[in-house]
Amino acid sequence: MDLLSTDISDWSISLVDTGVDSPIGERLRRVRPYLEGDEIFLANYADVLTDAPLSDIVERFRAADAGASMMVVPPSNTFHCVDVGEDGRVGSITAVSEMPLWVNGGFFVLRQEVFDHIPVNGDLVADGCAELAKRGRLLAYPHRGYWRPSDTVNQRLELDQAWARGDRPWAMWEHV
Repeated sequence: MDLLSTDISDWSISLVDTGVDSPIGERLRRVRPYLEGDEIFLANYADVLTDAPLSDIVERFRAADAGASMMVVPPSNTFHCVDVGEDGRVGSITAVSEMPLWVNGGFFVLRQEVFDHIPVNGDLVADGCAELAKRGRLLAYPHRGYWRPSDTVNQRLELDQAWARGDRPWAMWEHV
């Protein structure tokens, strides 16, 4: 692999085959040997685009006494929550995106201790993060900026169209 141009010259990147059907926690367990000596490391779902300031997220995490940090974002779907009374009458309708809710944004800053809470074939969030949260060791990084998943064909099409028309706030390298 040739690195042609970069602002990440001090990064260490390893490409590791962790198995097609491995849950995310298990994937992390399988790369653990490559993380030895690293106090903290980053993980993400790789199917989300964002303009989140990763360096700020890392610095905030370094300053906190936490075992993990999870970027959280407001829900982005177009559904509405409907408050239904006992008699079936609707009391209110609220867009999910306007509710005081946060969802997992798929970007994590982690310390080695997260591995203590991920069992074989375990999940990063349901096992590792949930246990750290119980212990008061999980930090949230709320991000209200650009964040879009590409989980579905429609979402991917929307992102491709945004790229084609020059609407790409996730392309931070273009904004330097």
